[in-house]
Amino acid sequence: MARVRKKKVAVVQCTGGCRRQTEISKAAGNRCQQILETKADAVSCEYGCLGGGSCIEACRLHAIYINAKGAAEVDPEKCAGCGLCAKACPRSLIRITDAEYNIYSACVSEDAGAQTRKNCETGCIACGICVRNCPMGAVSIENNHAVIDEEKCIACGMCAMKCPRGAIRDYNGIFTVREAQVGS
Repeated sequence: MARVRKKKVAVVQCTGGCRRQTEISKAAGNRCQQILETKADAVSCEYGCLGGGSCIEACRLHAIYINAKGAAEVDPEKCAGCGLCAKACPRSLIRITDAEYNIYSACVSEDAGAQTRKNCETGCIACGICVRNCPMGAVSIENNHAVIDEEKCIACGMCAMKCPRGAIRDYNGIFTVREAQVGS
């Protein structure tokens, strides 16, 4: 019997809410590792996406782009889940998951809530609202950010809809309702 392979997709665990006002030049050679070594003040969060495009360069399917907030974002329709982008990210912010798990935590900051709030407009502050609203007990707070157990998650979107900071996302865009409010 032939085994059916599940579609994989990459997700970026940062939305870019920690970008500083100064813009980083996207000139050739100005990739994430170089930014990390020379211009680390480009992001206020030491866990945030550097926006240098190393993942874009690694992606053969052109499934990654830099969003309006300066962070990498994946187009799940184009992504094959090969993992090249994850290997290229010096901060290990990109992970590969089964496409059926469309709900994910888009923040891995380990800073306490007050510091995260200061550093990032969309970072997880470990408030626990997602934990309290998950009907399956699939969300927990670990190292000051939400973690979703994909084996328990039924993708109902309650955690994403209730998150006051937009730190839990739905890459299909169905349950991520905070986006329009950010920055207002």
